[in-house]
Amino acid sequence: MLEFRSETGYAEANMASAGVSFWLKFRCTECGNCCRDPLLPMNGADLARLVAHTGQRPASIVRFVRTDRIDMDDEPEARIVLSEGTRIMVLRQARGACQFLGDDDRCQVYPQRPLGCRVFPFDPTFTQRGKLRRLQLIEATDCPYELDGNNDPDRIVALQRQLDQQTEAFYTFIKRWNRNQQRRRREGLKLRGRAAFLTQALRDSSGS
Repeated sequence: MLEFRSETGYAEANMASAGVSFWLKFRCTECGNCCRDPLLPMNGADLARLVAHTGQRPASIVRFVRTDRIDMDDEPEARIVLSEGTRIMVLRQARGACQFLGDDDRCQVYPQRPLGCRVFPFDPTFTQRGKLRRLQLIEATDCPYELDGNNDPDRIVALQRQLDQQTEAFYTFIKRWNRNQQRRRREGLKLRGRAAFLTQALRDSSGS
């Protein structure tokens, strides 16, 4: 899981009394820190959307990191078996920041940005009926946020549901991929690498 830390609001983030209404006042100050420090896990739908929007090759948008480079022990489904080893697919960075972060600290692909970026920094918990029950901040970087905002709880719920659905679909694809890799290993065949994974991930995300 990504970790989020705020110099100005860390104490508040750990207050038991800080409920949903408290964090709905969160306002981003556009410092750009969240586009620099954390590694962002990507799914196939995120990748397909960015490829279509930018025209870039998939391999220039994502990279595959070792499992010890990102704290996702609670999501083993994200681990991809490749010829290079077991990896997790994340958004590629450049010069210590997201490659799509402009010199003005603004996102250059904002309308098509990954869902993980859209949900950030909220970590919502829902009731059995799908209502927003609890709201926390993801701890991932220093964040000089303000508490004079007005976030729509329905939008937070909708974005998280969409992210959960796309992530589940991607993990299902990874499970099939890994099972096929294990079969190849048993048969003495060479494991497939990053290029093959990206090709199949894009096909899977488009439903073909």
